[in-house]
Amino acid sequence: MKKRSSLFVLFLLFSSLLYSAEKNPYSLSKIIDLGLKNNPSLSAQIQEIEAKKSAHRASKALTNPRFEYQKGKASSYDQTIHRNTQGFIIRQELENPFKKHYWARLHKNDWEAAQSHLHHLKLEIIYEIKKSFYKILLLKKKRGLTQKKLESIRQTFRLIKKRAELGEVKELESIKLYVETLKTEKELDQIRTDLELTKEKLNKQAGNSLPSDFRLEGELSYTPFHPSEKSLLHKALSSHPLLKEKEQRMKRAQSRIHYLQWQRFPDFNLSGFVKEQLHGQNKGLGISVDIPLWNFKSSEIEEAKRYLRKHKKEMEALKLDLITEVKSKLKHLRLSAQTIELFHKGLLKQAKESLTIAEVSYKHGEISLMDYLDSQRTHYEILDDYQDSIYAWNKNKAALEKVVGGSL
Repeated sequence: MKKRSSLFVLFLLFSSLLYSAEKNPYSLSKIIDLGLKNNPSLSAQIQEIEAKKSAHRASKALTNPRFEYQKGKASSYDQTIHRNTQGFIIRQELENPFKKHYWARLHKNDWEAAQSHLHHLKLEIIYEIKKSFYKILLLKKKRGLTQKKLESIRQTFRLIKKRAELGEVKELESIKLYVETLKTEKELDQIRTDLELTKEKLNKQAGNSLPSDFRLEGELSYTPFHPSEKSLLHKALSSHPLLKEKEQRMKRAQSRIHYLQWQRFPDFNLSGFVKEQLHGQNKGLGISVDIPLWNFKSSEIEEAKRYLRKHKKEMEALKLDLITEVKSKLKHLRLSAQTIELFHKGLLKQAKESLTIAEVSYKHGEISLMDYLDSQRTHYEILDDYQDSIYAWNKNKAALEKVVGGSL
């Protein structure tokens, strides 16, 4: 009985620990770790890298020797001697070491290009996770503001409805407030829907590794940040994985040119043989040479050179695109920061004071219900715009980090 009780207690303890672990909020860094670990696109790229690693190892291996066995029957011209014959030959290809070197380098360039592409995919996934994470925080803020707005309108509606029943105000004012209530309820439902869809999107980006009712840890925040355009451009042009990948593609094209050029020089085949012939045994060593007589690799070399020129032009275009993107993302970041500063310098305070004045004025009959509702709507729109500005700043910072090639 005691043993069963102990097992039951252990089961309850384990269940409570599991439940609390599932209910723990997820930070941005934790979700990024889950995304980089479980995202199927990254897993597929890792498999490609491993395949190219194997191809690189295989490119350095020696070719296998070739064994030939021959069996026949020999006769003299006068048909007086008949004898069974047999023999075997072992051939080993001796590849041109320079050609083999560039063949292996070509596969190494392939492998390193795939690694750089993996880093680019990681940047893309981190950016998408950050966007979804920040949007969820924004929608939660909007949901809270809209709930406060709805509760305020409902309170006013209940008050006006009683006053309309007593004949103190026109019934039309009660109807207007009812319509305003319905509009706000619809707005709140839309926010809740967007929130659920964004959470599903974030879970997908994390490889569906989050529980269905996961919660996030953190708030939308703003910290003044003034990066130098020159330093950002230097970082992007020196370390962006797309540039690294293109560099490896260019090196691969160069390695292919050298490989094809060395194919113009012959490979050797060394052989050893033993043959039982009509009048005795013949054994010895042999050497053969492939003569590049009909195909001098001119067309293949010209093709490889044109691909190299293509990669160089693509590299120039990519650098121009990165420069444009860095400047554009930096301008957007600075613009969103300027907008936030406008709110901090007095717009938020003025909106709050304006709403307070409107509430007092309406209670004393100095302004109409519509004027009061307009003041209330303006107040919440300003708060809403403020949250949008903070979200835009965080999203623009994440976009700048992606185009620069790493965190700032």
